[in-house]
Amino acid sequence: MGIPVTFTPFDPLEFKNAKISDAALGALKREIGNILSSYVGWYDPFCELIQNALDALEARVALENSAGSSDNYEPRLSIIIDLKDNALTISDNGIGLDKDKFEQFLAPNFSFKTGNTRGHKGVGATYVAYGFNYMRVSTKVPGYEASGRIVGAKNWVKANSSGGNPKVEPDASPLADNTFNDFDRGVSITVRFDDETHPKRLDWIQAKTAEKWAKILTIKTGLGSIRKDEKIKVEVVVKGDKETTKFSLPGTSYLWLHQSPCKKSSVKEVFKAQDDLYKKFGPGRKMPDKYSNLDFLYENWTSNELLDLLGTSLDAEEKSIIERHTPTVSVEFGYTAKLWSKFNESLELRANYRVLNAGIQLAANNMPQGETISIPLTRNIGRQNQLHFLIHFENYSPDMGRKGFHRELTDFARSVSRQISENHLAKLRYLLKANTGVAPDLVREMKISDWKKDMLTHEDSQPLVLKSEHFFLPTERVSITSAPTREQDVIALFHQLIAGGVVRGISVMSTNERFTYDGLFKVAFDLAPNIYVYDEQKNPLGVPEDTAIALNGKVTEPRVLEYKFSLDGLVEDLENQDKNIKDIDLCVVWDVGTTYTERYGITSLLIPENSDQRQFHGVTHVLSDIETGAKHCDLIVLKDLIDFLNAPAETAVIQRERFE
Repeated sequence: MGIPVTFTPFDPLEFKNAKISDAALGALKREIGNILSSYVGWYDPFCELIQNALDALEARVALENSAGSSDNYEPRLSIIIDLKDNALTISDNGIGLDKDKFEQFLAPNFSFKTGNTRGHKGVGATYVAYGFNYMRVSTKVPGYEASGRIVGAKNWVKANSSGGNPKVEPDASPLADNTFNDFDRGVSITVRFDDETHPKRLDWIQAKTAEKWAKILTIKTGLGSIRKDEKIKVEVVVKGDKETTKFSLPGTSYLWLHQSPCKKSSVKEVFKAQDDLYKKFGPGRKMPDKYSNLDFLYENWTSNELLDLLGTSLDAEEKSIIERHTPTVSVEFGYTAKLWSKFNESLELRANYRVLNAGIQLAANNMPQGETISIPLTRNIGRQNQLHFLIHFENYSPDMGRKGFHRELTDFARSVSRQISENHLAKLRYLLKANTGVAPDLVREMKISDWKKDMLTHEDSQPLVLKSEHFFLPTERVSITSAPTREQDVIALFHQLIAGGVVRGISVMSTNERFTYDGLFKVAFDLAPNIYVYDEQKNPLGVPEDTAIALNGKVTEPRVLEYKFSLDGLVEDLENQDKNIKDIDLCVVWDVGTTYTERYGITSLLIPENSDQRQFHGVTHVLSDIETGAKHCDLIVLKDLIDFLNAPAETAVIQRERFE
């Protein structure tokens, strides 16, 4: 059903210039061209039409409130994505356009909006009208209805010749959205895409159902409103070649992964629980199970809470931004980066196409805008893929179109997200899940088992033997003359310490570039027991005599060996789910770094009274669970080992101060 024709064709440009000269027309076309060139995002048409519709709904709510009739009004938004006809229709039962506004709103840089609306720059309608070669707009208000279309406007802007200006002509044909017939007032706009538009094809991303499109638009447009509004009823319809699907949203709100069924907790709740436990039981009390093995930690801070949280770490410019734009900061911290990958995979979009990413999503005037930017972490770099921030600024709109936020605001967002991540969220990392579950563990363990079997076969078929009474004579020094600066140096130094007899009983089976872990080793007690027995002066890296005797002549099965320059590197691999602490038996590093303290504890075996805990020769430390104290793996920290051998008493003091 169409809408009655109630107007004569009009040129939207005449509103700005009663008489258009060739020079003025050229300037206008350049002005429109500049507006169009600023819209570079794939979702810009959706953003503009949806934000205009939401603004109209908010204006209608204000009108009904003033009239005392709000109880009888239900805001409604209809979105039709016609993949077959390559068209997009957005309809609302908002405030609508009266006759004057209907003839004026397409003029460049003309806007009826106030500073409280989402866009309020007055360029969006121009983009919709002249950024496409087909646009239809229908309006209803008390006492006035009209429906018109403008055709060929995009081609006209691109053409060098002046030609006839595109006009809005009456259109009484059936509407693309039958829902609009049921609205008492409002606006319905349809645009069609072609080879001259961006995007060219709505089916390019290969989203085929209304539910998937609804999720996408909740991430990319004003449907993902920062302040949740459950009063607006949204219906998304997707028309495909074979079927039409519908999906309803109970309001507008940003899409968070932690809102799906999962185990989660708010950051403020966790900190309160920690404080309560400390007050009641003192330090070291384990958190209740409800806070362990979480899928997500999440939180939202107001601008005042942000000032309290970050305090003196904020500089003068950042405090000024908080005062001017009252930003709110929301975050979700997932146990693995794969949570975002799985969400994107669930949408079944074109290959390697991602809609939702970890990082920082900037927002202004109640809607997300632009693409995510990275969190500039200075440690645990991989964790930036486990965090999603939403930082919303009031009283601000990005530059024309989607070109982005001013540098001072992006710098603010990066700084605040980094400080919250490193100074606050990092302390709670131990509450998140450590691995992905039983089935993946079993698969991983079987692969490791097969690897060990392969290397045992290789060892049997191609043994490497070098024996002579003239070789391996002690030189009482190492040939590496400077401290390691990278992982390769650590490997070289460690192997020389083994060959020189500083570390005894470790047989390296292989190093590996293709498998998850660096190599395999065996622990051998195949020489005389006294070679391995601890002696404070002669053999300070040894094991207790009982251990050496009990294991005399024994050689273990293959074990997993990891090399890192710093233990920080291993912690990062574990947090990114690239490696699993259950698999690793020994990690050789130059130093222990600092990030282990968030989740792990370290016991130093370089303290004389702890030496009886050493299970095989050369082990310097043990990595354990910070909560339970359960052992994870052995460590050989080369820097501490060398310091200890050169100055055992002094190093033992330092070790006590650092690890006890």
